[in-house]
Amino acid sequence: MLFANTQDIAGIPCTVYSDGQVAQTPVLVFYHGWTGDKNHEGHAPTMAAAVAAGFVVVAPDCVEHGDRISGVHFRAVFNGWAFICEAMDRTRQEASRLLDAVLELPFCSSTRPQVGGVSMGGLIAQMVFAEEKRYATLTSIVGRSSFYQADEWCRRAQAGTWCDDWCAAFATQSHPERFVDRPVLFIDGGDDPDCRPEIDAETVRLINAAGGAAAHFVEAGYGHGISPVMTARFTAWLVQHRDG
Repeated sequence: MLFANTQDIAGIPCTVYSDGQVAQTPVLVFYHGWTGDKNHEGHAPTMAAAVAAGFVVVAPDCVEHGDRISGVHFRAVFNGWAFICEAMDRTRQEASRLLDAVLELPFCSSTRPQVGGVSMGGLIAQMVFAEEKRYATLTSIVGRSSFYQADEWCRRAQAGTWCDDWCAAFATQSHPERFVDRPVLFIDGGDDPDCRPEIDAETVRLINAAGGAAAHFVEAGYGHGISPVMTARFTAWLVQHRDG
């Protein structure tokens, strides 16, 4: 049975998905996408599958999402990509504090925690993984490893701003050497217009050329989201790397 409990962890609103057991359990920290939050209905089958595979999942509200939306949220209409970059970066900055608190929870094992995310959350998970060496593996689901937004309006709005420098500093594809020490998995939809699979394919090539262990799974004919096939591949990866 899937239990979903909302609680503040390190001052961050989170939903903890579990089977209700009190024994220490391997942990997955999972970041939602731009239009989601910690309780996003579209993630429920994936969270349930991870719990059924033997994990407890901690899903935080990213900055400016869910219970953390501020009065300036309307800014997203006017400078969308800059607003998104700022929200991602602030979420990145609090990631180690969140993991510290998660690993102190009595039902979370401190052994080999894993991190993942979908869409915007995939970008956040990539940054977090590069900086937080306690994570054993990374999974980015339909997360753009170049970090540059596909939408042409957003790209024009970004050009020449601090966002260009920020993307260059943190994008996985720009720094494959940061991802060679632990296994990483990119999952894409073959027909995703926002996060095209060829971008992550190139990132995987660069990581492996630098001596890493990156994998890429593409579901042909699927778009921007998490399908049952993607969920199965994701949970198999979690289990594969749970015990080293």
